[in-house]
Amino acid sequence: MPVADGGARLEWTDVAVGTDIHRVVFSGVPVDATRSVRQRMEWLSGPGDGLRRLLIEPPYGLPAFCVDLITPPDDPEAEAGFIIMEVMGYPFFSGSNTMATACALVESGRVPRTTEDGVQCVRLQTPGGRVDAHVTLQAGQVTSVCVEGDETFVHRADASIELPGIGTVAYDLVWSGGHYVMVDADAVGLAPERAGDAEALALAAQVIEAVQRDFDLRHPVLGDVGLPRFLHWMWPEREETPGCWVATGGTYGHPGVLWGCPTGTGTVARLARLSRQGRAAVGATLRNTSPAGTTFEGAVVSTGMVGDCASIRTRVSGEPRVVARMTLDLPPASPLIMDCSLDWLNG
Repeated sequence: MPVADGGARLEWTDVAVGTDIHRVVFSGVPVDATRSVRQRMEWLSGPGDGLRRLLIEPPYGLPAFCVDLITPPDDPEAEAGFIIMEVMGYPFFSGSNTMATACALVESGRVPRTTEDGVQCVRLQTPGGRVDAHVTLQAGQVTSVCVEGDETFVHRADASIELPGIGTVAYDLVWSGGHYVMVDADAVGLAPERAGDAEALALAAQVIEAVQRDFDLRHPVLGDVGLPRFLHWMWPEREETPGCWVATGGTYGHPGVLWGCPTGTGTVARLARLSRQGRAAVGATLRNTSPAGTTFEGAVVSTGMVGDCASIRTRVSGEPRVVARMTLDLPPASPLIMDCSLDWLNG
């Protein structure tokens, strides 16, 4: 919001999901009420992009941070809308960001608690559509969030690219709120403990950029959703009991970020791949653990179709925690206002 001296004031809550910080912004950003949540996202991705860069770049942030801007919903059943901002831009949906947003809304009282000990459903709207977050509370505090979100499907299977000095890299392309490039990490000689090294980040960037050069897909419902900017490293999964899978997986965001959590969309993308292979029916679960040690659990709830693609609906759960409540005052002469082109200050 503008302040008396012509500067700006932002208010947000930092929520940790595993080791990743999600900044849930409550106030300070003007909203055009005539636009949909998706249209607001599209405006922010152009002239309003300074807000994203302000909050995920030094001195106030880091590239691995995520931003969730609370905005009025246009879905009459949603209690709030939110727009997701990350290093690669503006995903249509995100599991960990939904967990963080629901946690922050309930912990701040902006969505009133309906229980002190139990489960509360918080209905939210992303640019990709409605998403329900089932928030578990103990003594009034959020302990976990289970998210039901976007339909997930394998959009291109058994694809490959050629990389100089490396050779053929096979991948599947999965939609789960963004296009995920799913790669067998062992096939390229990558161990989990090395996934965040500079060499591994450079390899992930090579893969993403090669896939982007050959990318021509549109989402059957959402249309143009941009280029793939996520890669999920997959280490071998194992079936502990029938239908119960465990795996290690790491999500890379282009450019240059390996997140500490396996990400909700990365987890359900892997479930979609298992489903297409006939190894995960309705009721199947996947415990997906990142190289940093954070675990999300996904489950197949139902099956369907998106266009010509067989799809699944899922639930994915994690344990978000509020770690800080922040207010940032920017004076009108702040170089950050000029350097970040914060056009959102003018509405």
